[in-house]
Amino acid sequence: MNCNKIIGLVTTFLVGIFLLFPCAGGAEDIVIITHKSVPADTLKEEDVKNIFIGKITSWSDNQKINFATLPNDDDIHRAFLKKFVKRTPAQYSRYWKKQIFTGKGKTPKSFQTERDLLEYVASTRGAIGYVSTGQITDDIKVLTIQ
Repeated sequence: MNCNKIIGLVTTFLVGIFLLFPCAGGAEDIVIITHKSVPADTLKEEDVKNIFIGKITSWSDNQKINFATLPNDDDIHRAFLKKFVKRTPAQYSRYWKKQIFTGKGKTPKSFQTERDLLEYVASTRGAIGYVSTGQITDDIKVLTIQ
């Protein structure tokens, strides 16, 4: 094989690999957002997880936490769960089905689009959710995650 064919094959292989993983790094593009009434400006990653699995249910001022999610087939949802909750969408759904069945929780509020989720968070006291950085508006607070 000559050198040009080898370079061509390697290039084709690498392009194919990059096309298989178009969302690599997407988790860095996710921000945790809250209603402006929420007293927190920062959260630990573990706190984010505990909020979204229902273990933390109120803010430091005793305001009820209302968390919102996106659908299981959403790329932002998958990246959020992987980074913060350390579960797949299927595992997260099973977890909540078990919580609901045993009376330990209720179905998380879910929205079809980031815009709908953002509007809910902006209009609901105590609300928390996640969106891609491109969705940020002045109507919500973006938390710093430690």
